[in-house]
Amino acid sequence: MTDTSTLGFPEAAARLGVSLRVLRRAIRAGRVAAPAQNGATARLSADWLAGVEAAVTENPSALNRTFAQAVPPFARYPGTSAWRKYRTRVRDYYRFLAETSI
Repeated sequence: MTDTSTLGFPEAAARLGVSLRVLRRAIRAGRVAAPAQNGATARLSADWLAGVEAAVTENPSALNRTFAQAVPPFARYPGTSAWRKYRTRVRDYYRFLAETSI
């Protein structure tokens, strides 16, 4: 039988039904309360897990895998290259708007 008073991140992620990566990202993003000892070999208490489960029931999107990042308007028009500098892409976007509005 395993010790139920403390558990590691893999066990906590399995109990929450998510991968370890998702749990770690939620802790880093501040959507889930960080444990007192947050390291590679941290031992988590049952109270912490109960708090995380309460936070997840309150906000079901707390353990979402990713958040969709809004694509800026200058990155949506044809011919956009992510390799060019930000200032150049913005300038080209406004040129594109000027050309298409005529």
